[in-house]
Amino acid sequence: AGRAGSASSHMLRRVSALRLAGVTTRAEHGRTLACRQRVGSPLRRWQRHVWVREETFRPPARDQLIRHAVSCAIPMVGFGFMDNVVMIQAGDLIDSTLGLALGLSTLTAAAYGQVVSDVCGTLFGNTIDHIAARLGLRTARLTEAQLRMRRVRLVGMGGAVFGVIIGCLLGMTTLLFKDLRKNERLKRQRELHTLFSTLMEEGHNLIGAEHCTLQLVDSDGEHLFSLAMRGNPPTPGEMRQAFEAYDAKSSGFVDAEELSHALRRLGWTMKPAQAERMIASVDTDGRGELSFTQFSALLTKAIVSDEVRVKVREGGTRHHVLTSGQVLNVRDVKNHPLCSVDVYRLRGYEMRSLLIAPVIGENGQVVGLVELVNKTGDDGKPDESGFHSDDERMLRMLCSHCSIFLKNLSD
Repeated sequence: AGRAGSASSHMLRRVSALRLAGVTTRAEHGRTLACRQRVGSPLRRWQRHVWVREETFRPPARDQLIRHAVSCAIPMVGFGFMDNVVMIQAGDLIDSTLGLALGLSTLTAAAYGQVVSDVCGTLFGNTIDHIAARLGLRTARLTEAQLRMRRVRLVGMGGAVFGVIIGCLLGMTTLLFKDLRKNERLKRQRELHTLFSTLMEEGHNLIGAEHCTLQLVDSDGEHLFSLAMRGNPPTPGEMRQAFEAYDAKSSGFVDAEELSHALRRLGWTMKPAQAERMIASVDTDGRGELSFTQFSALLTKAIVSDEVRVKVREGGTRHHVLTSGQVLNVRDVKNHPLCSVDVYRLRGYEMRSLLIAPVIGENGQVVGLVELVNKTGDDGKPDESGFHSDDERMLRMLCSHCSIFLKNLSD
């Protein structure tokens, strides 16, 4: 008992000494630490919040905002460009094919084109992002907290909007290389195809002519495009003469250079590359040149049957009727000053006589021409005396009917 009491008093003296020295026991240290945590935790949390706020919520610098706007704009330029290019190309293709076949409006074709464009955007969106990332643009180095700031979000959205506008405007430049009125002309041609075909057929048979053509004046006043054509197909002899006229090199074949040169003389806007595509459409042996058989097929399909847009030759017969508004009756093509026999040979048929009358619009201006070539008699044989005054009156009546049809079309 004496030894136990002595040990207990010794432990008390040691604890007292440790307290005086500032050292606590393990139990007291635990209680003290828990108390300090309860008291000090709000303070430390507030200090930690202040430190984080100073580091992460610091407003981004001006150059950071600029880099952020640029990094948001660049991918959207690609998206806008692809969206408009695909929509314009797909919409134009649908408008000129399904639109004509099914009678779809231009807006409907554009809506289908937008569907194709959206599908392409979904398929190739990651590709555009990858390309934009490989450009090596400097990043803004913004923290997650800074990216959530309203000012940063507005700058990023503004950059994306600006980028997509620029991309769409760049995509619209493809319109500069398109004939924007072609589909409209084709639709107009389809709408009144039956009426004009009947009119041309009756005029062709009633007046008596080997060829009858209706041509409308383009909006620029310098070009004509055929809307309906009726007549006898060229004879083998006429086609042979035309082939020899095209074959300037006398090689027995017509190449792209000869074809484009001849068509330009006829008033076509033709380049060698376009002539090569025309040749490729009938070139079954891959020579890149046209034999007589291939030339005959091309001339019949592309020049006689399809829509043809030609430039009015100044000083020619069509130019005379367009400027004067009067009927022109040429009884002998070979000896008339307004006629060019060399150019007429390129048409694919021989021209002996010619009768052209204007189609007058509502405002009194000439909006089209009706051209009759080679007068025929009642027996269907060529009439060497040419067209007569009765034919001129009949043609004026035919032109008045054409004017009424055109007025109904515009209404």
